[in-house]
Amino acid sequence: MTKLSKQTDDNDKVTEVFVDEPTTSTTNNNSRIVRPFLSRALQKLMRKDPGDSTTTTDTDNADNSSTTATATVVTDILSSSSTDGEKNVNSSEKIIVSQADILRALAVKTRLEAEKMEVLLTLDKINKLESRLLSASSKDAAPSRVLSEEERANLVRDVQILKNKLNATSAVASAPSLINNNNNNNNNNNPKLSSNEDTTSSTQSTEPSLDDNINNNKKPILSYEKQLEAISSMDKLPQPIREMMAKSAGLPTHSNSTAIITKLAEEGRLYEGEMEGQFNMIANAEDVENADIFVDMEFAEINSFISTLLPSVTRKEPVPMEYVDAFYKEVLGKDTFQPNERNPRPVPGGYLIRGTSMVKSSKKIDNTDIKQDAADEGDLLMDSIDKKLLSSSVANKLRAYYILDPTPPSGEEILNDEDEYPVLLVTNYDISPTTAAWVKPTVTFLGLTSIAIFALGAFAFNADIIDKLSANANNPDDNLDWLYDLSLPLASSLLATQLFHELGHIIVAAKDGINIGIPTLVPGFQFGLTGGITPIKSSPRDLKSLFDFAIAGPIFGLVASMILLYTGLAMTAFMDSSALEQLPTVPVEILRSSALGGGLIDYLLGDGVLNSPDETQLIKLHPYAISGFSGLVLNALSLLPIGNTDGGRICITFFGRSFSRVVQGTTILLLVLAGFFGADKANTLLCYAIFTQCFQNEAEIPCRNEVDELDSFRGIVAIGMSLIVVLTLMPLP
Repeated sequence: MTKLSKQTDDNDKVTEVFVDEPTTSTTNNNSRIVRPFLSRALQKLMRKDPGDSTTTTDTDNADNSSTTATATVVTDILSSSSTDGEKNVNSSEKIIVSQADILRALAVKTRLEAEKMEVLLTLDKINKLESRLLSASSKDAAPSRVLSEEERANLVRDVQILKNKLNATSAVASAPSLINNNNNNNNNNNPKLSSNEDTTSSTQSTEPSLDDNINNNKKPILSYEKQLEAISSMDKLPQPIREMMAKSAGLPTHSNSTAIITKLAEEGRLYEGEMEGQFNMIANAEDVENADIFVDMEFAEINSFISTLLPSVTRKEPVPMEYVDAFYKEVLGKDTFQPNERNPRPVPGGYLIRGTSMVKSSKKIDNTDIKQDAADEGDLLMDSIDKKLLSSSVANKLRAYYILDPTPPSGEEILNDEDEYPVLLVTNYDISPTTAAWVKPTVTFLGLTSIAIFALGAFAFNADIIDKLSANANNPDDNLDWLYDLSLPLASSLLATQLFHELGHIIVAAKDGINIGIPTLVPGFQFGLTGGITPIKSSPRDLKSLFDFAIAGPIFGLVASMILLYTGLAMTAFMDSSALEQLPTVPVEILRSSALGGGLIDYLLGDGVLNSPDETQLIKLHPYAISGFSGLVLNALSLLPIGNTDGGRICITFFGRSFSRVVQGTTILLLVLAGFFGADKANTLLCYAIFTQCFQNEAEIPCRNEVDELDSFRGIVAIGMSLIVVLTLMPLP
């Protein structure tokens, strides 16, 4: 910065004019005067009074320090625009302000945010290292977790290095303020100014800053037309941003854009940017200090992500903080779960508590406890927590779940394989799904009606049956009991396949103590039913229990369907011609939609019965064969990994909640593509995809223990069932 000249007005007031001068030496650029456009928010953030600010010219020293005291307080909310390069000044004084000042302020803001993130990451590393030391020091530590003296010393050293890093950051001297005060002390502290020509004082420009405008109630001018433009721009912003601006203006979060913009304009905190249609907002000091502007969006995104992993029933009512405090004091500790954070993290529906399980499995050999890594440690932890919870003041008020951390992992955590840490999820005691009392009976009635219509409709293309119905229409005295007798075997056997499916769920639920709701029969058009919905009203003990419950229903249903299909085909093959004429019919297109079911039909009936080039051709089958084929397809559909269907539950047990959402999304995409590109000519898969997205898209309620993995036997069973699903839903070539 080079002083060009002195100017003297009629009142003998001396004004020094400065401009930026490019230099070849970094030391020559050490002295500069920055215009004083800083607000009270920066002063509060720096914990310095403007009157105590000094101007330092040794920029080398300032650059070498790790200070974070200088920050811009003009936050670009509506768009990233810079402030006007020129201000109205008195005719007697003109100051040329460099655009570099604005860029420097933006750079400082970016550096502050980066340093903030570095501090947070450092704290997280310290917590993880201390947790590892704590778990290794426990008497119940597994042999694999015991540290050698060298490893322990290295961990202690790493923790101390990180703590020293934090202490050094907090101990750095505050950076010089960018506010240039008009006093001799500032001039004396500035070698560049003191070495200039002898002057009694250096008089600063009397141009009012934005901060001065606010202090003096001189608000930046924003015309009515410009306010309308700002309102239009704000309407296009994301909801979290609008809510943040409403909070900053002291208005309710649901306030409209007109009220928010008007309030900000009245307070002089909204002004027009440099580019057309761009506006800036001056943040409150409280906003900057609390970092609400920077964390609201991130917090909302994390909560939105977690909301997709946990069902809405976990968010029935907010969990009172006093309950969580009591849980910390009365339940958690060295004999259950040791938190490594003083305060739990609030998430939709409850709180996450990070820490270390202090419960380890053991077996006794010769009356000696032998510690071992076992798959049931999570169950033992939950038993220990439940025991203490029952005797606490929050018994029957809270419920805890041992799950993998549902928050999105950072890049560093993924690289270090630290993205699946077990945590405790604390929610309200009751998370059972609820529906209106009339919904389930109504849907089940429609399901039974759908079965009856399907059974009657199977005879709609039988010429003999249609002729007999026409004759009955001309004779009112004849009843239709004969038609009911024909359709009853089909309706009852189809209902039986679904009842066997539900029986499998009921058996496992009774064995594992899972409270379930009354099954609901969902109507369907192609097979009489779309399936059944059996809600889980109490959390399964662990993933094994959830897997057994989910897979038992389809196994029972598939076995019943295969028996009916084989029996019906055998009866069809050996039926005389007169009885064959009374059988219901099914289009070839439907039968060819399943490689397993259609292949079995083609094999047992022979003569290439399904090889007709006309897919609308009708095949006469015994009612048991039709219901067996329908049950086979319906049970296979229920095993697709979607939402809270049986397949969605199994998917959670295998892939966890986070990755299961990826698997489920991929499955939906494949079903839709199959429907639109001709691979699903009967549109069975497309209809099921639409149904599940409308009615069964939510995740299942959490298990008490979702950390312990499945055993190999259940894995083999799941793979075998997956092959059956693929063969059943894949069309015949």
